[in-house]
Amino acid sequence: MVLKLIAVGVMMTIPALATAQAGPVQVKSDKQIVCELTGDCVDDTGDLATMAKPEGRGFKLFNEKAGAKAKVPPAPGYVAPKSRPVLAAGGARPGVTQSRTPVQPGRSTLSINFASGSSAIAASSRTQAQMLLSALKSPATAANRFIVAGHTDSVGGREYNLELSKRRAEALVEFLVSNGVDRSRLQPEGYGFDKPVPGLSAGAAANRRVEIVKID
Repeated sequence: MVLKLIAVGVMMTIPALATAQAGPVQVKSDKQIVCELTGDCVDDTGDLATMAKPEGRGFKLFNEKAGAKAKVPPAPGYVAPKSRPVLAAGGARPGVTQSRTPVQPGRSTLSINFASGSSAIAASSRTQAQMLLSALKSPATAANRFIVAGHTDSVGGREYNLELSKRRAEALVEFLVSNGVDRSRLQPEGYGFDKPVPGLSAGAAANRRVEIVKID
């Protein structure tokens, strides 16, 4: 009887643990961050479209079913004109995993976390910080300046969170500068919980975030 009770308790605990230990927030790649900041995602999605194309990309001058004739290669030196991938109905490309388009070009929201009550970048967020570094050192963004904006949830007083978010934004700027980004391109700002994610209450955990906003 005791063993049965223990077994039942373990089975009831497993779902709770699975919920508590849900997967980590997805890390955005440097290409995705560049896409969001510049609004130019042609190269990124073009690679996907190229990978998804079936074999035999040359022009077919004969109906294969009618006469199994060999394909005629293009003339020497011919270069096919580049074109944007054609979207199917509903905006998705057949056979291609549709990349997420930026909701607001010129802005990238990142889940970069810090130690509780501190401006030290959490170990779990180092990969995302590295992806941001790579994106800002990309030729596509090299001529741009950005606001590095820190945001918090509403746990704690307003003044405390304003100061904490500013320190965290400055800490991220220091990380980027120490790894080769020109300081003149970065402007740290702290907003505390004054600018929650649209549709969420100020106390929502998702408000603990960093936003990179293109100035020019």
